[in-house]
Amino acid sequence: MSKEKEMDTSTTKLSREDKNRRRILFEARKLFIDNKGTDGVNMHQIAKAAEVGQATLYRRYKEIGDICIEIVKEECQPLFNELNKYLNKNLESEPLDKLYHVIERFVTFLDEKNPWLCAVSRTILGYRPMQTPLYQWMRNTCRTLLSEAEQHGDISDVDITYTVEIMLSALHDLDFHLNNSRLTTERIIQGLDRIFIRGLKSKRI
Repeated sequence: MSKEKEMDTSTTKLSREDKNRRRILFEARKLFIDNKGTDGVNMHQIAKAAEVGQATLYRRYKEIGDICIEIVKEECQPLFNELNKYLNKNLESEPLDKLYHVIERFVTFLDEKNPWLCAVSRTILGYRPMQTPLYQWMRNTCRTLLSEAEQHGDISDVDITYTVEIMLSALHDLDFHLNNSRLTTERIIQGLDRIFIRGLKSKRI
């Protein structure tokens, strides 16, 4: 099967520049998956795999980190859409129940793309750790849900900003916990629930 057929057939109506963009991202993603991250992958390899000239590649992307950020955005957008839909449909549900669902889905999503997506996310240059689109969305969502829980009296005397940053630190190393520490997703989710949900509940609950 040709590269054109492997990619989404909707690209047939795109401009040449957009087709090149789709081809670059498609082939870069394959290389990242094969290499379980960006180690060993360079711009020359991506250009060769995508069958575009170096000038074409560098005209759109100055460095590999620029490619990474587009891939992370595209990979994560379906998750954002799914969770935003869930949150909009469950406005009256308990905030901590919604937070549990978000954490559970976030962990299983990263596990499905383990370890390559975590590694690619960390490669994005110009971003501090946990400032990529994936973690920015998670940060804003968790802060909102914990603020709702505080307003409902479900939690009290909690530094929400710091608590969320600590939670993100644990999630940021998810691939390490899965691959090196040999933890299961179930154990990780249970631990996060115990620390960041049940552990924060007010005594009256």
